[in-house]
Amino acid sequence: MTVAYDFDRFPILETPRLILRQVEEEDVQRLLSIFGDPLVVRYLSEADAPLNSYEGAYAIYDWMCRTFASKRGVRWGLSLKDDPSRTLLGTAGFHLYDAANRNAEVGYELAQAYWRRGLMHEAVQRILRFCFDDMDMHRIGADVTEGNEASAGLLLKLGFQREGAFREKVWSGGQFRDLWLFSLLRREFRTGGQ
Repeated sequence: MTVAYDFDRFPILETPRLILRQVEEEDVQRLLSIFGDPLVVRYLSEADAPLNSYEGAYAIYDWMCRTFASKRGVRWGLSLKDDPSRTLLGTAGFHLYDAANRNAEVGYELAQAYWRRGLMHEAVQRILRFCFDDMDMHRIGADVTEGNEASAGLLLKLGFQREGAFREKVWSGGQFRDLWLFSLLRREFRTGGQ
């Protein structure tokens, strides 16, 4: 198997409306704004509460950098093509990359001001194409915290199948919640006309 992409450089991707670019240190304040919104983080199992410090946002930026440097994933910053300031409106990418088994998991979040415009669908669809075409992945997984119907709907629209759930696996919103499991296989992505 020859993989065209091997983490030798950060891949810049484009969609009709977005540039998927590397998150930079100057984006940390914007990460704080995004992850500081209670509605954005309410289903993130990693977050007990919205971020309220630059240090917390910097830790997210650092995780993105370390994930790429260790060849375990790529987390892109999303910016509108027609925005010359390249304002960060969210991030999306894959992590837990397993080269031997050719799989990874996707994750994403978007500033509330940009919800319901189809931007995340556009971004994740492009990321999936990168994973299947450039990295020759076989399977992409996704975990969604119980109640996050918008995220589950996005995945289903992209062709993911719901596999089941880990019962009461995550502490989120002051209670234990199920973690819904989704996956998309390469052949399903191809036959889905993506």
